[in-house]
Amino acid sequence: MGFKIAVAGATGNVGREMLSILAERGFPADEVVALASSRSVGKEVSFGDKTLKVKNLENYDFSDTDICLMSAGGSISQKWSPKIGAQGCVVIDNSSAWRYDADVPLIVPEVNPDAIEGF
Repeated sequence: MGFKIAVAGATGNVGREMLSILAERGFPADEVVALASSRSVGKEVSFGDKTLKVKNLENYDFSDTDICLMSAGGSISQKWSPKIGAQGCVVIDNSSAWRYDADVPLIVPEVNPDAIEGF
């Protein structure tokens, strides 16, 4: 059984690269959802040999999503990550928004891979 993954900021350079790496490495995803702001809704992004239509981050229901890769910038992460997490979705953010928050683990797979256990 694979995961349901959302990529927030999917139309940006980092978001597109996240999608590319997920596909390239065969990440065990049953479903991948591309999310961005309202101005990007309906645009298309690539996920391997598939094309995903971008959905609106503002009204997306994360309650059945396992992991959200957040690549929408620090202010968006600060606004949305707590709301997404409250719906039971694990948020992995690549911004610096949470770097000084003692309640948010800083995980670098090459340095502390055991820190991700339990998520």
